[in-house]
Amino acid sequence: FLVRVDDIEWMESSGNYVNLYSGGRIYPLRSTLAELTDRLRSKGFSRIHRSYAVNHYAIDHISYQSSGDGEIHLKNGHKLNLSRRYKDEFKQKLA
Repeated sequence: FLVRVDDIEWMESSGNYVNLYSGGRIYPLRSTLAELTDRLRSKGFSRIHRSYAVNHYAIDHISYQSSGDGEIHLKNGHKLNLSRRYKDEFKQKLA
Protein backbone atom coordinates (compact mmCIF):
# COMPACT_ATOMS: atom_id res chain seq x y z
CA PHE A 1 0.00 0.00 0.00
CA LEU A 2 1.03 3.57 -0.57
CA VAL A 3 0.07 5.89 2.26
CA ARG A 4 0.61 9.64 2.10
CA VAL A 5 2.61 10.90 5.06
CA ASP A 6 0.13 13.74 5.56
CA ASP A 7 -2.67 11.19 5.96
CA ILE A 8 -0.99 9.31 8.83
CA GLU A 9 -2.62 10.36 12.11
CA TRP A 10 -0.49 8.35 14.52
CA MET A 11 1.89 5.42 14.71
CA GLU A 12 2.10 2.54 17.16
CA SER A 13 5.01 0.22 17.81
CA SER A 14 4.20 -3.46 17.43
CA GLY A 15 7.25 -5.67 17.77
CA ASN A 16 9.35 -5.44 14.60
CA TYR A 17 6.58 -3.45 12.91
CA VAL A 18 5.02 -0.03 13.19
CA ASN A 19 1.29 0.26 12.61
CA LEU A 20 0.37 3.41 10.69
CA TYR A 21 -3.14 4.68 11.46
CA SER A 22 -4.78 6.61 8.64
CA GLY A 23 -8.45 7.22 7.91
CA GLY A 24 -9.64 4.42 10.19
CA ARG A 25 -7.31 1.85 8.59
CA ILE A 26 -4.12 0.26 9.90
CA TYR A 27 -1.08 -0.21 7.70
CA PRO A 28 1.79 -2.32 9.11
CA LEU A 29 5.31 -1.32 8.12
CA ARG A 30 8.47 -3.25 8.95
CA SER A 31 10.49 -0.64 10.84
CA THR A 32 11.10 0.61 14.34
CA LEU A 33 9.15 3.50 15.81
CA ALA A 34 12.37 5.39 16.60
CA GLU A 35 13.65 5.09 13.03
CA LEU A 36 10.35 6.09 11.47
CA THR A 37 9.81 9.02 13.84
CA ASP A 38 13.29 10.33 13.04
CA ARG A 39 12.56 10.12 9.31
CA LEU A 40 9.20 11.90 9.68
CA ARG A 41 10.21 14.52 12.27
CA SER A 42 10.43 17.23 9.59
CA LYS A 43 6.87 16.36 8.47
CA GLY A 44 5.42 17.18 11.91
CA PHE A 45 5.69 13.88 13.81
CA SER A 46 6.82 13.53 17.41
CA ARG A 47 7.33 10.64 19.78
CA ILE A 48 4.92 10.91 22.70
CA HIS A 49 5.25 7.53 24.40
CA ARG A 50 7.38 4.42 24.29
CA SER A 51 4.82 2.93 21.91
CA TYR A 52 3.35 5.98 20.11
CA ALA A 53 4.20 8.85 17.79
CA VAL A 54 1.70 11.41 16.56
CA ASN A 55 1.20 13.77 13.64
CA HIS A 56 0.94 17.32 15.05
CA TYR A 57 -1.72 18.19 12.47
CA ALA A 58 -4.02 15.40 13.73
CA ILE A 59 -4.14 16.77 17.31
CA ASP A 60 -7.35 18.39 18.53
CA HIS A 61 -6.27 19.17 22.11
CA ILE A 62 -4.06 17.98 24.96
CA SER A 63 -5.02 17.46 28.59
CA TYR A 64 -2.51 17.06 31.42
CA GLN A 65 -2.88 15.09 34.62
CA SER A 66 -1.46 15.92 38.04
CA SER A 67 0.92 12.94 37.74
CA GLY A 68 2.74 14.69 34.89
CA ASP A 69 1.37 12.40 32.20
CA GLY A 70 -1.13 13.61 29.64
CA GLU A 71 -3.64 12.61 27.01
CA ILE A 72 -3.60 13.70 23.41
CA HIS A 73 -7.04 13.90 21.84
CA LEU A 74 -7.00 13.50 18.08
CA LYS A 75 -9.44 15.07 15.64
CA ASN A 76 -10.73 11.58 14.78
CA GLY A 77 -11.76 10.96 18.42
CA HIS A 78 -8.89 8.68 19.49
CA LYS A 79 -6.94 9.36 22.67
CA LEU A 80 -3.22 8.65 23.02
CA ASN A 81 -1.12 8.64 26.17
CA LEU A 82 1.56 11.31 26.53
CA SER A 83 4.24 10.05 28.89
CA ARG A 84 6.28 12.25 31.22
CA ARG A 85 9.46 11.05 29.53
CA TYR A 86 8.53 12.58 26.16
CA LYS A 87 6.40 15.52 27.37
CA ASP A 88 9.03 18.29 27.47
CA GLU A 89 10.51 17.45 24.07
CA PHE A 90 7.01 17.22 22.60
CA LYS A 91 6.05 20.66 23.98
CA GLN A 92 9.17 22.18 22.38
CA LYS A 93 8.29 20.65 18.99
CA LEU A 94 4.76 22.09 19.13
CA ALA A 95 5.94 25.60 20.03
